[in-house]
Amino acid sequence: MKERITAVAAAILLAACGGGDGGSSAPAPAAPTPSAAGQYIGTVNNRQTTALVLDDGRFYTQYSVAGQPGVIAGVVAGTVASSDGKLSNGAGSDYNLEGQGVQPVTVSGTYVAKQSLNATTTYSPTVQSTLNGSFDQTYNTTPTQAAVTGTFIGSSASPGFLSDVATITADANGNITGQGTNCAFTGSIKPHASGNVYDVSLTFGAGSCLFPNTTATGVGVLSGSVIHAFVQTPSKQGILFLGSK
Repeated sequence: MKERITAVAAAILLAACGGGDGGSSAPAPAAPTPSAAGQYIGTVNNRQTTALVLDDGRFYTQYSVAGQPGVIAGVVAGTVASSDGKLSNGAGSDYNLEGQGVQPVTVSGTYVAKQSLNATTTYSPTVQSTLNGSFDQTYNTTPTQAAVTGTFIGSSASPGFLSDVATITADANGNITGQGTNCAFTGSIKPHASGNVYDVSLTFGAGSCLFPNTTATGVGVLSGSVIHAFVQTPSKQGILFLGSK
């Protein structure tokens, strides 16, 4: 099944200059254009899709099983540049949980800052999927440490492996302790600098862990009492966690 999605990020600044008494003044430098940073929601081939573009150029796009918006089928993750309403140099991987494994992708498209995103994910010269997404206002919510303090119970999954039950507990300082089947791990979760996003880091123990003695980093998005987190190892293995308090 080759249906996917994607997205992007950066920052916004304003510039001005003053003049002298009766003299000429230098023209004000052009203000940088807004990036595509934000969260966008749409559908692709009957799949519910949420594309998150961060201010540092990373993107994470979660998509559902076709016709089942509540069942996650995979995540596309990578980096992309956004400027003047265009997405460029986008590259990453599709982490599919339906048996397709991990596939390299490229990303391109257009956007209207904090309004819409039109992003095409290319798998091969003849296989593409395009998301026409609308900006999700919940991205403007300010993340807080208190919101993610507590215990989230759910499951984790990685392409090519069966899903596993998992529990993650975060204290008031954002320190994580967690437990899967025969796999203990530690880490941290902290509010990201902008957007309703959390920075997540997990370090897996030895023994029966899928990626023993390895640290994986990524993001988490909180929706009510449910958190969706996706992290990648240095070798770009991907792990998805879905849990609720």
